[in-house]
Amino acid sequence: MTQQASIRSYLNQAYLFGLLMVAVGLTLSPFLMGMSQFWIVIVWVIDGIVGKDFNQKRSRFWQNKAAVLLVAFYLMHVVGLLWTSDFQYAMKDLRVKLPILILPFVMASLQPLDRKRFDFVMLVYVLSAFVATMFSFSSYIRHDYEDVREISRFISHIRFCLNIVLCIAVIGYCLFTRKSQWWSKIVQVLLLLWFVYQIFIFESLSGYVVFGAVVIVSAIYAFLQWKKGRGWRIAMAVSAVAVLLFGTIVLLREIKPLLKVETVDFSTLEQTTAQGNPYWHDTIFNPVEDGKFVGLYYCKQEMQEAWPKRSQLPFDGTTTNGENLEATIARYLTSKDLRKDFNGIMALTDEDIRNIEQGVANYNNWKHPGLHARLSATLFEYNLYRRFNNPNGGSLSQRIEFTRAASHIIRRHPIFGVGTGDVPQAFSQTYDEIQSPLNEAFRFRAHNQYLSIMIAFGAVGLLLFLVALLFPWFSDKKNRTFLYTVFLCIMLLSMLPEDTLETQAGATMFAFFTAFLLFASPKE
Repeated sequence: MTQQASIRSYLNQAYLFGLLMVAVGLTLSPFLMGMSQFWIVIVWVIDGIVGKDFNQKRSRFWQNKAAVLLVAFYLMHVVGLLWTSDFQYAMKDLRVKLPILILPFVMASLQPLDRKRFDFVMLVYVLSAFVATMFSFSSYIRHDYEDVREISRFISHIRFCLNIVLCIAVIGYCLFTRKSQWWSKIVQVLLLLWFVYQIFIFESLSGYVVFGAVVIVSAIYAFLQWKKGRGWRIAMAVSAVAVLLFGTIVLLREIKPLLKVETVDFSTLEQTTAQGNPYWHDTIFNPVEDGKFVGLYYCKQEMQEAWPKRSQLPFDGTTTNGENLEATIARYLTSKDLRKDFNGIMALTDEDIRNIEQGVANYNNWKHPGLHARLSATLFEYNLYRRFNNPNGGSLSQRIEFTRAASHIIRRHPIFGVGTGDVPQAFSQTYDEIQSPLNEAFRFRAHNQYLSIMIAFGAVGLLLFLVALLFPWFSDKKNRTFLYTVFLCIMLLSMLPEDTLETQAGATMFAFFTAFLLFASPKE
C-alpha cells in the first residue's frame, strides 16, 4: 500500500468517526452536533489535499441535483441579508442552519459508505437515542419535573420525539428485513416497544401524530411492495395495520370520557361552605376541567383566607412560571375533587402546594402523564380560547395566534418576504397591530416552518424550499427507500406545528439524515 493510500485509509476512518459524532450528538450532545461538522470539513479538506481531487469532489457535488438544491436553500438565507435590518439575528440564523450547507455538500462530494459502515452509523444512532431515553426515564420515575416534557435532558422534547420515531422506523425495518439470530430479534422487539413507550409518556402531540403517520406510511409502503412477493413486506404491512388499529382504539377510549361534561342540577347543590359562607356555582364563566366545571363550589373568600396558611405566594399573584395563581388553584382543586373553599385548600398536601406554586394545574395530568393527560390539556386550552379568547399558556391555542400573525405578515410581504433577520421583529410589530390577546411572554414566532420560510423569503423562497424537500423523492426511484420515505414524512409533518429548522437539533437532524440516506448510503 502506498503512503498516499495509507493516509486516505486513515482519513476514511476519520470521516466515519465524524459521522458517528453526529449520530451520537443528535440525541445526547449539542456540543458534538456542532463539533462533528467542523471535524468532517477538516477531514474533507485534508482528503482533498492528499488525494489532489478537489475537482473530482466538486464535480460529484454539481452532478447531484438534490445536494445542489439543499445548498441553494441555505444560500438563499445569505441572499436574504440584502433586505434585512437585524443582522445580529440573521447571523444567528445562518449559524444554526449551517449543517444544511456543510453536510449535503460534503457527503455528496465523497464516495458513499459501504453497507457495513452505513449500518454501524445507524446502530450507534439508535443506541445513543436509547441512552438518552434512559436519562429521561430516570427523571420520569423520580418525578423530577414540573412538566413531563422537561425530562428530555439534552434537546427539546419535540426534536427528541422525532428522533425516537425515526429510531422506531429503523428498528422495525431491520426487524423485518435483516437476518439475525433469535435473541437479536427479541432485543429488537424490546427496544422497539421501549421507544414506543417513550413516545407515549412525552405528551407531545407532534410525536403522536408523526408516529401515527409513520405507521400508516409503513403499511402503505409494504402493501405497494406486496407484488414483489417477499414475506417481510407482508409481515410488515400486517404489523403496521395492527398497530394503527390498536392506536385508534386507544385514542377513542382516551378521548371519549374527556368529551363528557357532568350534568349539573343546581337544586341539589349545597349553597354554603362548612364555615357557613356562600358558595358561587358557575357553569358559564369558568372552564371545564376533565368534564367537571371549575366554577362549582367556589368560595373565593375562604380560599383567600386559607392560601396564606399554606404558601408564601400572594393569592392574587402568579405562579413561578407566570400563570394566574387563583385559576391554577381552582383547576388543581377540581382535578382532585376538592371544593374551592377553606377545607379544600387545607386538604392539599405539601406536594400539591409545590405543584400549584410551579404552575401545575391538574393533579391527574401531573401524576399520570401520557396520552390522556395531553388530550385533556389540549381540550382545556381549546375551550378556554374558544369561550374566552384566551390563548395564553395553551400550546394549541397559541399556535392559532401565531398563524394569525404570520398570515398578516405574509399579506404585506408576499413575494420576497422580510429578509433573513427580520422575522422576530416583524412578529413583534404585528402582534400589536392585530391586538393579539397573547401576553408578551407568549408572543413567539410562527411555530410552522413553511410559514417561517414564506415570512422570511416570500413565495419565491417557499417554492425553492418545497422543491429542495420533494425533488429527491420524486426525481429518482432509487431514493424511494423505506428509510428515506419515512424520514421525509417525519420532516414534512414536523414542520407543520414547529419551526424544525430554527434550532440546532432540528437543522442538524434534517441535514444529516437527508444527506446520509441520499448521498452516503450504499449504492446497491
